[in-house]
Amino acid sequence: MWQLPRFSNVDCWFRPKCFESERLYERLGALVLKRFVPTGGDLVMRRLRREHPGRRWVTSSLQSLRQYERRTRLNELIHLIGFIGGTVLIASKFVSGSLTEFGLISALALNLILGLWPVVLQRYNRLRLYRAINARSRLPHRSGNGVELGRERTAL
Repeated sequence: MWQLPRFSNVDCWFRPKCFESERLYERLGALVLKRFVPTGGDLVMRRLRREHPGRRWVTSSLQSLRQYERRTRLNELIHLIGFIGGTVLIASKFVSGSLTEFGLISALALNLILGLWPVVLQRYNRLRLYRAINARSRLPHRSGNGVELGRERTAL
């Protein structure tokens, strides 16, 4: 599927699984979330580009694509840690009796929306980035840095 360099064992979590596809994540709402993310969603970026036309989170250069791929890993990790921590906190509050059933359901729903749903977006973005990185790697004459990208063996 993707021809990326070998990674460490930690990368196994972040690498696409055989069942993952852009279509799956689109069905899980990645495009909805992508539109409204306050730190760089479509609406925020549209406004930013009006005020600063040259501003981009990622460009088409291989270095920029790889850097953004690493950023998706960090963002995913942050949200996973928050989701796990939130789940533990919610469970402990419910077990101690300080959280009602309604409170439990509300807290779990918020935890899913704020903790797990962003993971869907990061995984969706990473699938798209891997596709772009592979396409870019097949164009060594367009690298702009004199390195033949098809033979480059650096990790993302």
